[in-house]
Amino acid sequence: MERRHILVVNLAGAGHVLPSLGVIAELVDRGHRVTYVTNEKFAPTVESVGARALLYKSVFDDAHLPDLAAAADAETQVHLVHLAENEAILRPVERELADDPPDLLLYDVFPFIAARLLATRWDVPAVRMWPIFASTPVYSIFEELWRSHGFRHPAEVGPFRDRLTPLLAEFGVALSIRDFWSEIEELNVVFIPRSFQIAAESCDERYVFVGPGSAQQDPVDGWRPRDPDRPVLLVSLGTTFNEHPEFFQEFARAFDGTSWQVVLAVGEFLDPDVLGALPDNVEAHRWIPFPEVLRHASACVTQGTTGAVMEALSWGVPLLVVPDYATEAEPSADRVVELGLGHRLTLDQVVADTLADTVRRLVDDPEVRRRVDRMRQDIHEAGGAARAAEAIEGLLAARADTGRADTGRATSLH
Repeated sequence: MERRHILVVNLAGAGHVLPSLGVIAELVDRGHRVTYVTNEKFAPTVESVGARALLYKSVFDDAHLPDLAAAADAETQVHLVHLAENEAILRPVERELADDPPDLLLYDVFPFIAARLLATRWDVPAVRMWPIFASTPVYSIFEELWRSHGFRHPAEVGPFRDRLTPLLAEFGVALSIRDFWSEIEELNVVFIPRSFQIAAESCDERYVFVGPGSAQQDPVDGWRPRDPDRPVLLVSLGTTFNEHPEFFQEFARAFDGTSWQVVLAVGEFLDPDVLGALPDNVEAHRWIPFPEVLRHASACVTQGTTGAVMEALSWGVPLLVVPDYATEAEPSADRVVELGLGHRLTLDQVVADTLADTVRRLVDDPEVRRRVDRMRQDIHEAGGAARAAEAIEGLLAARADTGRADTGRATSLH
């Protein structure tokens, strides 16, 4: 089809950027020009798939989400930082592309405020990407996460409402905050298979479940086990709520002297040296590409966020989920347990004396293995980046046809 300019609006975080890369690469390969909003950290990553990076200064460079979530006024602080991040994206993009607006806007669930305002300003179609469960007419991932924190809807939080209301008016949005928040786009690209989605029966033709496109790609040669005949365990708490050295130390002690090779992915906010001396069969990394380890792994321990869960399942790896440190992981972790794809660990079960047996029981459970294999098949049959790109091009083509039809009708009326 005709080459188009596509703007991608995303949060500068691994769990948001990485799921989108396969789709962006596919769109570039199909001849489209892609501008990708990100920060300096992720600019090389998005440029590696052929997009142009449009930089913004993320508020999360200076604000640590776990600290905000623990504050006395956490509800207000968390809602306001969400809005501040959207504002940090909105103004630079509006200025930068004033003379080069996109033909379509593709955006992640988190910066939807900025993205939908920009789409309104330029009167272009918008597609929402969901790296988590998609909100539907009967299910809201936002409301589930707010409930897990004990938060109200942002529309009920005075400081948030007072900042967003004039912003909506400035961009000509006549909807209430609640209606603006809950509106469903004409096309939603969901990076999970339909079988993992909550309330999937409520998802109509506006939802395209493509699976985790980036996780389906073979990783570049990197990490390899020292002994290919020994089982591998990957342990991670993600990239945000990971400052818990005692958690990783329990796993190190539990597998000391066993046949397992244990990879601890401790995140950028935890210095591996804090863990102290590790057994020979345990190694710690601030960051390591999960696919490099998962392709060899027998089990994965994770906080349970959707991205980590999808990566593990795409490689057929059963899960132990520990969402207690990261409440945003609760919905996905609960879904893992509900579908029988793994087991949940409570914090009082993270003790060296029992962890090795817990992992072995997981790995030896034939019913878990059967269900994980089925989900892996669903992921690989979902269509990935190619299906997402086809849906996006389909929307562009439909809008172009509508425009031509409107032009024709206008001509015939004069």
